[in-house]
Amino acid sequence: MPDTYDTLRSVLTGAFRVPEEEIRPELTLAQLDLDSLALTELVLVLHERLGVRIDGEHASRETTLARIVEHLDALRANAADGAPGATGGPVTAAHS
Repeated sequence: MPDTYDTLRSVLTGAFRVPEEEIRPELTLAQLDLDSLALTELVLVLHERLGVRIDGEHASRETTLARIVEHLDALRANAADGAPGATGGPVTAAHS
């Protein structure tokens, strides 16, 4: 299983052009200047890369990168255990 934080960092630098030196676990998505449209795209890209869907509650502008990684790791663990609904549900992102 690839490191979730490294995947998130790669998505932020590649798809959203966030300078790597600005990415730190304690920063929020708002501090990285991601707007609601970017959050929606982030949710979709993470779903493609990691195979789990994160909802808007866990990907709002106030969410830290560390919190997103925690949630993604929990979803991935549930998916690996075959927990129902681990990868299902609507893909949503909170609006700012």
